[in-house]
Amino acid sequence: MTLSVEALRSVPAASPVPLREVQSWLSDSQLREIYTAAYWNDIEAEKKKEWWIEDGDYVKCHRYLESSGLLHEYRQAEPFISGMPGAELRVADLAAGSGWTSALISRIASVAEVHAVEISRHRLERLFPHSVSMFSGCADKIHRYLGSFYDLRLPAHSIDVVFLSQAFHHADRPWHLLSECDRVLKPDGRIIVSGEHEIGLRVLARRFLGVLLRERRLVTDFRRLFPPDPILGDHYYRCSDYRQLFEPLGYKLQHRLAANGNALYIGDKVASPHGSPAKE
Repeated sequence: MTLSVEALRSVPAASPVPLREVQSWLSDSQLREIYTAAYWNDIEAEKKKEWWIEDGDYVKCHRYLESSGLLHEYRQAEPFISGMPGAELRVADLAAGSGWTSALISRIASVAEVHAVEISRHRLERLFPHSVSMFSGCADKIHRYLGSFYDLRLPAHSIDVVFLSQAFHHADRPWHLLSECDRVLKPDGRIIVSGEHEIGLRVLARRFLGVLLRERRLVTDFRRLFPPDPILGDHYYRCSDYRQLFEPLGYKLQHRLAANGNALYIGDKVASPHGSPAKE
């Protein structure tokens, strides 16, 4: 359950929640080599965005999360975390951003630990404590790591739920990302991919016609119709692409739509890559 705008006005923004120290998995040189890391570490650009809450304007951020549909996406995904069996769940929140999803996940009673991985140093160090304060998160559950989601320094089979909000489509190596998620996930674990681009027939037709009218040429290849964004790092994957990624690794995949038109995928580990049932 999230806080109302009225409740946010009473949150003491000047005193963000103290958290454990950020653990660095990457050196500065390694961080600079990561795809799109320069964009996400541009502090001056970040200060112009709605989620810059170091100034204490929690209401502005909350309204943005509501109006953009991001909170709705999270609310739709949350039952797939809280509904997992067990009372000491360990959740990995990958590409955790400013920490608002980690804060909300930490409030779930059955969650014991939240492991937040992010490549933006200032988001982890400067914004994350404010997000935990904004949503009254459980600070003692949260662990922060400056690192790449392609190289998780977490033990194999140690995580119950891997959560990616507005994150998976930033992967230029989706198979590598999913394989790493699978490595740290317990055999009966779950991967939740929220906030993905929904590429249905209407979107395909609109893009096809747009290219035809603008460039006076027929383009039918999906990758040419939907090239990646070189700055933001967005990539475009169809539902069939997600299935081709998840199913060979032994996941049963659910596909759902959020009210803002984005897609939610829930992957449950039901078999090994060779088809036998997953076991502890």
